[in-house]
Amino acid sequence: MNAIREAATVARNIAAQLRGRQPKNFHFDSLGALCVVGHQTACAELSVPFARRNRSVRFSGLLAWLMWRGVYLSKLPGMERKIRVLMDWVIELFFPRDIVQTIDLQQEKQ
Repeated sequence: MNAIREAATVARNIAAQLRGRQPKNFHFDSLGALCVVGHQTACAELSVPFARRNRSVRFSGLLAWLMWRGVYLSKLPGMERKIRVLMDWVIELFFPRDIVQTIDLQQEKQ
C-alpha cells in the first residue's frame, strides 16, 4: 500500500532528476488504521485532524467493523463490483457462509 502512495512522488522525482532538479522526500500522514478481528468485530485507531499533538481515537466492535466495510467498499473499482460485494455482504448477514471440505477419495488412493 505504501508503494502505491509513494508512486506519484517517485514519478515526480524521476522527472526532476532528468531535468537536473533536486528530488523531494516522500511524506505521508496516516489517517489511522482499521483491523478486522472476527465476525462483525474490528478495531480502529483514527487520527484526530488538526490536533496539536498526534492524537488518535481508539475503539472497537461493530462500529469499527462497519467503518472497515465502508472503507473497503469505497476503494473497490467500478460500481458493478461495489454492488456485487454489497449484495454478498447483505446475504451473509442472513445466511452465514457454508464452509464444506470435500475429499476426493480417488486422489488419496494413488
